[in-house]
This record gives sequence, structure tokens and C-alpha cells, in this order.
Amino acid sequence: MLKEYSKKFFNKSMRVIMCAMPAILTALLVFHANSTACLINGQPEPPKALKNYRKF
Repeated sequence: MLKEYSKKFFNKSMRVIMCAMPAILTALLVFHANSTACLINGQPEPPKALKNYRKF
């Protein structure tokens, strides 16, 4: 019974994770692109190459 329950739980959780994966990856990419201009990293503004790449 425990094995069946754990198998159902695993299948359901993997389904949820796979559905949420595009949103999670998009958020991580946006965070990474914006973190290059963070004051903590010592860069007050983004590099010129990044400015040319991002058109917003």
C-alpha cells in the first residue's frame, strides 16, 4: 500500500514539476540576465553587449 501511494505521489509531483518547468526556466533566465547589472556584482549598469541584445 505504501509503495502504491509513493508511486502515485511521485507521478503526480513529476507531472506538476514538468508543467511548471517553462515558467521556472523563464524566471531564472530573466533573473540571470538582470543580475549582471546588480550593484552587488560591482556593475552599476549592464555591459554594452547586453544592452544591444535586450531591446526593452
